[in-house]
Amino acid sequence: MKIKFQFENIVYSANSGDSIASALISNKIFEINNNGLSKRGIFCGMGVCHECLVEVNGENNVRACMRKLDNNAIIFKQKQIKITKFKNDSSYQKKGCESFSSDLLIIGGGIGGLSAALAASNCGVNTILIDDREKLGGQFCKQPIIGENATSDDQVILGKKLINKVINNGVKVFTNSSVFAIFENKEILAIKDNELITFRPKKIIFSTGAYEKGYPVKGWTLPGVMTTGAMQGLLKGYNVLAGKKILMCGNGPFILHVAKELKKGGAIIIAISEKSSKPNIFDYKIMFQLLLNSFKLFLKGIRYLLFLKLNGIPIYYNHEISSIEQNANGLTATIMNTGGNDHKSFEVDCICLGYGFNSSNNMLRYLNCRHDYNSELNCLVTFRYDDLQTTVKDIYAIGDCVKISGAQVAELEGNISGYNVAESLGYEIVSEYLKEKNLCKIKLHKLEKFQNNLWKLYKSNNYNLANLNKEIEICRCEGIKYSALKNALENGFTSMSELKLKTRVGMGPCQGRYCGQIVLDILKHNCGVQIKESDFFTPRIPFIPLNIEHLTELVCDE
Repeated sequence: MKIKFQFENIVYSANSGDSIASALISNKIFEINNNGLSKRGIFCGMGVCHECLVEVNGENNVRACMRKLDNNAIIFKQKQIKITKFKNDSSYQKKGCESFSSDLLIIGGGIGGLSAALAASNCGVNTILIDDREKLGGQFCKQPIIGENATSDDQVILGKKLINKVINNGVKVFTNSSVFAIFENKEILAIKDNELITFRPKKIIFSTGAYEKGYPVKGWTLPGVMTTGAMQGLLKGYNVLAGKKILMCGNGPFILHVAKELKKGGAIIIAISEKSSKPNIFDYKIMFQLLLNSFKLFLKGIRYLLFLKLNGIPIYYNHEISSIEQNANGLTATIMNTGGNDHKSFEVDCICLGYGFNSSNNMLRYLNCRHDYNSELNCLVTFRYDDLQTTVKDIYAIGDCVKISGAQVAELEGNISGYNVAESLGYEIVSEYLKEKNLCKIKLHKLEKFQNNLWKLYKSNNYNLANLNKEIEICRCEGIKYSALKNALENGFTSMSELKLKTRVGMGPCQGRYCGQIVLDILKHNCGVQIKESDFFTPRIPFIPLNIEHLTELVCDE
């Protein structure tokens, strides 16, 4: 069914069930925001970057990618983050916070969270599962919001089966629920459908996944440039192609998978720019380990490459995106080889950036769960004991929020952690489930070996900071350019906290999720800083921006 909406006083149509973002993109509207710095559009597609903020029916600060489109909605660009008007009148009544208690709370409804919920509920554990999306499934098992999906594959089917089993087991599910605060007593505060709710579980499993890394080049903030996950989400969730002609730039097998989905969905993949070297005969040891530890995944990768070759999609190895510019019909993108002596330009509608992932670990770090810096992976890794419990009692963590390991690892860890929680709470685990848990442990060991070798195969250097243009924006939220950071460094500001105070880097609504790692790499390059956990931006509550009205609801009358 079609519905109507207005954007900037022009009437458009969209499918019932569309998000605001998918509705705008389906109408070829890429520029939807002006943050006071430059034109912006959809970037992350998962509510992290806050660059798609719009005004809807007079309500400010609405994330277009996270809000369902209402019929006859009136939408305007939002030039900057605005203070929501507080209802300071006699008609305003403070609402009480609805509270829910449970044995177990799982934060994150992707494949890991679903698997954990299923395992725990199999044993009778009173379980609550919360997720900030409209539907469970996460990115890997993303479920279509509208009709039959163009890429209804084995991942979608797996997600449906898991979701049905979880619901049939009596797990209480909260979707559209964004956690914004968590405390040492395991009290969790969330916003659901613009209402405040609290959770008080005995134990918590974090399965919050990951988000794609920032990759600063000239023009990376332009409308039409988005993460690979955002473009995949538009297609899988809403059957919307962000553009007809697409250039994909990144590092790792995920861009191959999404390229295949986009091609099958009707896109023209102009080219794939892969930062790592092309696998060759000298990688035989790595290839053998991949084959040995997961023949199924190894074969899937071969099929991706074969599909792309048969469809005439070129892959430029040892190439990375170097600049993006607007033109009359869309975007002009230039890629270059790692030596900088080979440049290729393409005119496209959209550009995907997929240069790896950052773990969504801000809540775990806020709780003071131990994290160790892994220099080889250039990231923080959550420390866990054998039972997948963190250093904070009753707090468990699984999947990509611990370290980037892939959906299959998340699924297995979810299964294991669910049974571990059940056992710790004193629930009986029947022999059938004990056997399942032990089998998962064996599979997990092999998959971890597979993933370690996969990253060796796709190993590449970070962006070349020595050649980083001074006018490139590092902090997308605040518009902080590399020149500002360089100037601060030259004046003796040589720590994350000092740079933050001096330049405001990392102080925007994304809370440094996209610029934090980049700034650390800049410090490492310019000052020789040996990175440790305390060097990263300190997580703060609220984890997401809140309206003042919601904050007032936290104040209890005596």
